[in-house]
Amino acid sequence: MKFGLFCIAPWHESLTADQVLLDTMEQIEAADQLGLDEVWLGEHRFSRHGLLSGFFSFAGHVAARTKRVRIGTAVIVLPLHSPILVAEEIAMLDVLSGGRMEVGIGSGYQRQEFDGLGVDMNESRERFREAVDVIRKAWTEETLTYHGKFTHVDHIWVLPKPVQKPHPPLYVAISTSPATVDWAAGQQVQPILGGPTDSMGQAPNVLKMWREKMDEYGHPHAHLTPPMAKGIYVAPTMEEALNDPIGLEDFSSRILRSSGTSGVTIGMPGDKNGNLPPGYEEWANRQRDRERRDDPGHAGLPPLRGTPDVIIERLEAVKEAGVERIFGAFGFPGLPQWKVLRSIELFCKEVLPHVRETPAPVGD
Repeated sequence: MKFGLFCIAPWHESLTADQVLLDTMEQIEAADQLGLDEVWLGEHRFSRHGLLSGFFSFAGHVAARTKRVRIGTAVIVLPLHSPILVAEEIAMLDVLSGGRMEVGIGSGYQRQEFDGLGVDMNESRERFREAVDVIRKAWTEETLTYHGKFTHVDHIWVLPKPVQKPHPPLYVAISTSPATVDWAAGQQVQPILGGPTDSMGQAPNVLKMWREKMDEYGHPHAHLTPPMAKGIYVAPTMEEALNDPIGLEDFSSRILRSSGTSGVTIGMPGDKNGNLPPGYEEWANRQRDRERRDDPGHAGLPPLRGTPDVIIERLEAVKEAGVERIFGAFGFPGLPQWKVLRSIELFCKEVLPHVRETPAPVGD
């Protein structure tokens, strides 16, 4: 199994924004030194949900301050960017990190982010799929000529090219949409699971669906291990593991249910009247299923919260469900930094040696 740290830098009211970003970097450096495999960074803006709006500059800082971890994006919201600039930024990061980039992409789901940047969310799906095509061609063709709906260029030399060939691994965020699963398999793009797929207990089913579609398209996939975001918290005692998050667990849901500066709900793609953009029809079912779940945040798979021994036991159940690559925050917004760092250290020193063949390196 592989494990990573997930960072979106949620801004809890108990801290300054500056401190949140500094704490996030400290966690990333600890993950690198203690032996986690990956660090995944999530792009958000215009709310306390996440502070990684200066996304590529933050990723460059991560590349400079780490030596071992692979650096994933979970995710870059492609419709909010020029795909040519994304191709340049990721290639630059791949060169400077020594070929450590993993590229997660998505079409976005927070309308206020689109409104804030003046991008029509009704075009989100179209922009996303065209952007993937542009980026791949920019990485693999000597010069780029492209005439689509949103990109029109002739013979431009997109530089640098990424170190990894033909390009860094691509992943797409999938909630529960069969259409996105089919598109991902057809494009040989791995899914990133988690969030709704975890909370509604559907991650194993979505993964199984993707593998079946890969078979239909004739694409080998047995060697691929799609990652899944899942909350992780390790403490010395079960009492601490269960009690430490009390009062903090609802931060993300509270923020995502609130209204942003544009007046729409932060965590939803619908407009002020509840109208959904094309391609987001599954969101109506998603909200219904969230309300029906019996075990918030953990339905279908056991919560990775407890002592090292408990985590080891529960990871066996996760692995049996077909999930072999997990990344999580190792804490909760508002939790004291020392407890987050302790959670990372306990996981790396007392869990990792039992769930993978090679013990995690500690320090240099």
